[in-house]
Amino acid sequence: GTGSGAMTTAMARCVWPRGRVHTFEFNETRAKKARDEFEMNGLVAPLVTLKHRDVCSDGFGLDRVADAIFLDLPEPWLAIEHAVSACKHAALFCSYSPCIEQVQKTVEKLRELRCDRIRTTEIRERAFKVEEVSFPELP
Repeated sequence: GTGSGAMTTAMARCVWPRGRVHTFEFNETRAKKARDEFEMNGLVAPLVTLKHRDVCSDGFGLDRVADAIFLDLPEPWLAIEHAVSACKHAALFCSYSPCIEQVQKTVEKLRELRCDRIRTTEIRERAFKVEEVSFPELP
């Protein structure tokens, strides 16, 4: 889902000025808040299009137009058939899943749909030290 809109904002900056980002949010309140923030930051159509929609049950409403799909959903495997329908041939697919059980079900569904070049990458936590630093005021 769109969530806070941080990933959508990052993607929009990557594809600007010719690309497009379609983002979908199931929760109406979050969708409205994200839409307001996108508009405040100049991220409007055609660059960013936000829809309040359940992509797991209703799909993306796109047909063979996406170069890539990024999912951040609790049950991403439920949206994969719709994602395949939304993608161009040889499109990229990425799903953020913090639990291995989510990864397993997602990979099973990708294999069932005969997707290829499936790869899973674990991102490991890295500790770092946060310190408060103060600077003198400029005159």
